[in-house]
Amino acid sequence: MCERIGDVKGMGTFQSGQDLAAKFSKKAVGGEDSLEKSLNSHIQVVTEMRDFFQQCVDRYGEVDDSNASALASVDTPR
Repeated sequence: MCERIGDVKGMGTFQSGQDLAAKFSKKAVGGEDSLEKSLNSHIQVVTEMRDFFQQCVDRYGEVDDSNASALASVDTPR
């Protein structure tokens, strides 16, 4: 969707206006510090966080099941 905001128009017919439009276009898509690159970087970080938290939940479940099995096999005095 970033391509839609990368097509900047309406800066006039002078060369300075065209240069400014090109600069704003690169801020959206294709530039070194573009919105597109920033969003992709954030998406990658959030995806890695999601995967890490899912691993934590999975490990918690495994340990909880293991502890439940261990406790179920223990004889309690009466």
